[in-house]
Amino acid sequence: YCDGRAVAIEEFLRHVHQLAAALPQRGYVLNRCADRYRFAVGFAASLLRRQVNLLPPNETPDLIARLAAQYPDLYCLSDSEGAPAELESFAFPQLAGRTPASPQVPAIPARQVAAILFTSGSTGENKPFPRTWSTMARSAAAEIDRLDLRSRPGMAVLGTVPPQHSYGLESSVLMAMQGGLALHAGRPFFPADIRAELRALPRPRCLVTTPTHLAVRLAEADELPELDFLLCATAPLSPQLAAQAEARFAAPLHEIY
Repeated sequence: YCDGRAVAIEEFLRHVHQLAAALPQRGYVLNRCADRYRFAVGFAASLLRRQVNLLPPNETPDLIARLAAQYPDLYCLSDSEGAPAELESFAFPQLAGRTPASPQVPAIPARQVAAILFTSGSTGENKPFPRTWSTMARSAAAEIDRLDLRSRPGMAVLGTVPPQHSYGLESSVLMAMQGGLALHAGRPFFPADIRAELRALPRPRCLVTTPTHLAVRLAEADELPELDFLLCATAPLSPQLAAQAEARFAAPLHEIY
């Protein structure tokens, strides 16, 4: 769901192929697209081009400088201003909505390195963790099966966490790709925006969030839209907050990690 409109898989595939043809010839890409749909298109297009997504925990100048030194052909794919000055930036282009061809879902080699995630660096240097496409796909499929999400085909997933974060990447982008779910492109921040975006989504619908974001939502007195599923991670979640969330959203809450 993008800008209030349902985007079919055929249109997504066309966008992926269009962007893949336009991307520069590089080995590594920093995908900082804030729009979750554009991030997903960029992620899939880079897979087609055999480009590895670097997903650092932040964009501090010192970390970006180290990444630029370690990965000399790294560039930045961005859909907004503020891209790191240390990197060549490629602006996410305007993509055609419809083209005559309907591409097939591509087969990505299982051993292809799809992304390199990095630790926070709190204990020293940011340690890289390469992830192959098969590893990432299996991880998302395991989460889908453990949460029994195949019983909710087409469920709309709205996330308050960025897709560049491992939790946001797996529990929104990859779960949508591997589980037949529907991805919501936005990342609303304010409680009123989250309520409005959730209400605009068809049922079944799901919120992927964190305890901190959840506490802010529940502090509001306004009525919350009913959901079918709540997913929470990244920090300790008290039983009291979990019970309050289930009651206010009228949905089961699952905690992972």
